[in-house]
Amino acid sequence: MTQPVLLMTRPRQSAERFVARLDQALVACADVVYSPLIRIVPLGSAPALDGYAGVIFSSANGVEHAAAGEGRLAYCVGDTTRRRAEMAGWRAKLAGQTAEELIATLPRMGAMGPLLHLAGRHRRGDIAENLTAAGLTCDVTAIYDQLLQPLTPQAKGCFQGKSPVLVPLFSPRTSRQLDAELPTGARAIVVTLSAAVADPIRQRSGIECHVAAAPTGSNMIEGVENLLRRTTLA
Repeated sequence: MTQPVLLMTRPRQSAERFVARLDQALVACADVVYSPLIRIVPLGSAPALDGYAGVIFSSANGVEHAAAGEGRLAYCVGDTTRRRAEMAGWRAKLAGQTAEELIATLPRMGAMGPLLHLAGRHRRGDIAENLTAAGLTCDVTAIYDQLLQPLTPQAKGCFQGKSPVLVPLFSPRTSRQLDAELPTGARAIVVTLSAAVADPIRQRSGIECHVAAAPTGSNMIEGVENLLRRTTLA
């Protein structure tokens, strides 16, 4: 039986944390290959937070490139981001699993502005603009960039063998980059965080696409483990 390849395209640290959360008995039956399609680069020093009632983190990358929380308030998208913010000293509150949920939830939570969204240069959801339009003043500052990377030669080689290639995808931008980088005729089984992540690649020939039941890390874990079971027991 040929063991599957688990191709991890997130930034290396995030990818390793994700793999560590998987059932390790299943991981042992797969060949894990790391080929980040995005490299996170800080954009200078963290901004001053004087005058802001709190911050918004829409990803763990924002937490990692911000100053220490020191007990300040942070509204977070996703429980992974909330946990990372809490570990960094923020008074972290979960405000939804997506940017859209956060925009709808913050006014109902009684959040007080002004808030500052500490974000990446490439972002979805227009959080600051939509919150301000809803009456909750919010600014945005990019504190890191997400630079696109090619697939490594090792990763491209995975598509030339007979092993099934499983690829978790967490953002539309990564999905588009994978689509651009896949060799001609490549076949893969992808599991995506949401339908929006699936859209750039789901119509490509040779791609079997599965969307997580909900846009959470736990549901992505479940989706990947289900595919690992299917491909290792086939």
